[in-house]
Amino acid sequence: MNLDPPPPAGLLLHELTPGQVETVLEEVFTLGVRCGLLDHPPTGVPVRADAPQWLVAELGDGRITGACPRERWRRSDPEAAASSAPAPGPGDRWRILEVLVFTPHVQIRLGEGGERGWLSADAPEPLPAPLRPRDRAFLLRGHNGPEYRRPVRCAPGLQDAFRSGPEAPGTGHGLQEPPPLTVTSEPDGTRAVLPLEPADTIGTTRPLGDGRTLARTSGAWLTVREYWAEDPATGAVGVAFHRLTGLLTGSDPAGPGPDPGTGDPVEEG
Repeated sequence: MNLDPPPPAGLLLHELTPGQVETVLEEVFTLGVRCGLLDHPPTGVPVRADAPQWLVAELGDGRITGACPRERWRRSDPEAAASSAPAPGPGDRWRILEVLVFTPHVQIRLGEGGERGWLSADAPEPLPAPLRPRDRAFLLRGHNGPEYRRPVRCAPGLQDAFRSGPEAPGTGHGLQEPPPLTVTSEPDGTRAVLPLEPADTIGTTRPLGDGRTLARTSGAWLTVREYWAEDPATGAVGVAFHRLTGLLTGSDPAGPGPDPGTGDPVEEG
């Protein structure tokens, strides 16, 4: 009997060196600058040096989120400290449970204590449909209304730092504005900080004329790519790995939802 799980199809996975792990932590938390390894990954990994970067860090005493659309990070810990964990420093890496730094194309995951790290991305080879990676999106907020969301104003000093940064080479874009931060809450008092504009969740439906109903949802989303694996003994296929790909607001990036009446998948013609 083989107890080793089958490898995820369509996935490139590189283990980071201790030096690379330390550089990621220093750039993201100490210097607050763009993660260079995401822009210049190992050979064979897709390169998109102008892609936005996001951060989701789980620590023993809370969570840190952030966004880096250009040169600098805007994180939850300096400006929304009451709803965020403080950043881990060189002397308290033991607080780290998991750090995820990612773009739409590449993800870096650092494990407990920041002792090991891995970089993941799509493999270049095409795959048959049963094993092709699947994109999904998850709503991040449960309650609507201004009492459950508060935009965080950027401190003047941080705002000047963003605006004084260099222009992104080759993009044709001007100097960057600070990315948004929003403190969200639930009726039980639970709070989170999203590196997104404030957005309520809105659901709409539209009859298509053939008895089906098209359902659309807009709001704040976390997008994920799932990778599948096939058991060589049974042929069973299941999700074996997932990679975070984005944080955004607007319509469901995965497309319309299933018909509310039947649960059947519906696509707009």
